[in-house]
Amino acid sequence: MQITVTVSDAIARDASTRGISIVEFVESLIDKGMAVAAAGAPERPVFDSAMDRIRALHSKGATATR
Repeated sequence: MQITVTVSDAIARDASTRGISIVEFVESLIDKGMAVAAAGAPERPVFDSAMDRIRALHSKGATATR
């Protein structure tokens, strides 16, 4: 499955600063959120927000390219 996500300029700058693509940076944020979720941490607002946006896009039948 592929989705399209609009990211802020700050996210793009953070990815550039780290020398990685925006896709790799966003994937790393999602991975970190999943690790936190697996550890049972009670608060995951960034992860929840990202996952909610992904689910919303997916439920609308969004198609994207990487």
